Amino acid sequence: MSTSDHVLNAIRDFEYLLSSLEKKEESEVGKSFRSRCRELPSLIEDVGFVPAISFCYAKASKATYEKVKNMLKNGGKIDDNNHMEKGYGIYLYFVLKRLKDLKLIKEAYLDEPIKALEELGEGKQRVAGRLLRPYIVEMKKLSEAVFEAEGEIR
Repeated sequence: MSTSDHVLNAIRDFEYLLSSLEKKEESEVGKSFRSRCRELPSLIEDVGFVPAISFCYAKASKATYEKVKNMLKNGGKIDDNNHMEKGYGIYLYFVLKRLKDLKLIKEAYLDEPIKALEELGEGKQRVAGRLLRPYIVEMKKLSEAVFEAEGEIR
């Protein structure tokens, strides 16, 4: 799979996210997602892929991840309540979805992030990190272009 495939997938996923947000560009969830897109690639580099994604799941919480995942899978609108947790949950969902598309995890693991982390920890995390890099870099660029930074007022 070429870098352009990863970039195109990131663009499609980002467009889908934007259409799923109640407030579009002004969304607090979008701002949180932008922050996650900026912070998590560095965390992946510093501590490794599985620990960084595990941190993301912890910050999102199981309940929030479930809500966000269901809204993104089923076409619901994401409101700004619990925006920080939702930002982490959306980031986690898109990372796991991309890993599933790359056939590095089973589709069922979108519903069970701990199982996905376990499978990745069994020798796939280095490959996952390398393969996902163009995708997560593109998500970062798009989120910076569309959403203002958290705490910023336009």
